[in-house]
Amino acid sequence: MRFQQYITEKQIIVGKGQKYGQIIFLAGGAASGKGFTVSNFIEASKFKIRDVDELKKAVVKLAKLKGDNPEIATADMKNPEDVFKVHQYVKTTGLKDYTLDLLLQGASKGTLPNIIFDITLKDISDIYEVLPSLFEVGYKPIDIHLIWVLTNYVIAVEQNKTRERVVPDDIMLKTHTGAALTVTDMIRGKIKGIGALIDGSINIILGGKEHTITMTTKDTQKTLIGKNKYIQMGGETLIGKSKFVTIGGEKTEIKGQAIIKSFKYINVKKEGGSIKSNSDFNKEMFKWDDLKNWIKSNIPKTRKTKNIRSRKKTV
Repeated sequence: MRFQQYITEKQIIVGKGQKYGQIIFLAGGAASGKGFTVSNFIEASKFKIRDVDELKKAVVKLAKLKGDNPEIATADMKNPEDVFKVHQYVKTTGLKDYTLDLLLQGASKGTLPNIIFDITLKDISDIYEVLPSLFEVGYKPIDIHLIWVLTNYVIAVEQNKTRERVVPDDIMLKTHTGAALTVTDMIRGKIKGIGALIDGSINIILGGKEHTITMTTKDTQKTLIGKNKYIQMGGETLIGKSKFVTIGGEKTEIKGQAIIKSFKYINVKKEGGSIKSNSDFNKEMFKWDDLKNWIKSNIPKTRKTKNIRSRKKTV
């Protein structure tokens, strides 16, 4: 297997890799690592991305350039109060809806752009609010997919402290709790009619460094496939200055960053299919029990999530 072929095959591929007509709702609480997911686990080059966080940063930058909105121009995105202020400004001005109109501008059947919606999915309205516009221009339910980045809540809280935009504590809790409740309800069939609206694939990524395996100089063709790809090999991890190394017999340039060998995720639904049953996982790398335990162990421990954590069959 050639190196570049491997890099493509290790990603989550939706819609058989089509360049048009695919929608991904990328869900996960704040600071769960969705940006990292887009950069490393999805064919992002084929997608346009609507990220409201990026919109908020752009709003502050524009206000500074124009000098006509000092309250927004002076907003410190590491200050939770200022973050909320910018959030309210984007909401009341309708800028969020405007960005969707721009993404869909000129869309027609057969040339619909691939779009990733970076959302928290704190409640199902995060999806419902855009579906009418998507269906109106021609997107089909089978081409609408969901990926949930499920990262340990405690780890996400720590990651939040070092972000360019620090999310208030109450919003952190609300987004992680809400995402857990919404996604588990979706895959348990508790949200009436959702299957007819989202009939693409559903994948759950197990976030966190311990579930992201990097390539090292000890990797070979045999260590890049099957269960071997989930094993962190010894040797020099490929991080640092740009260099040329041989991986699997192919000479490759490493430009100062780690190359992801694999990451752990579970496919719970294929495009056009039903939510997988226990027996469907007989040949999978991860079982239903793995997923159930991962959800219970990593979501916030609150009254709202008590039913999820105590449920014998989480999903």
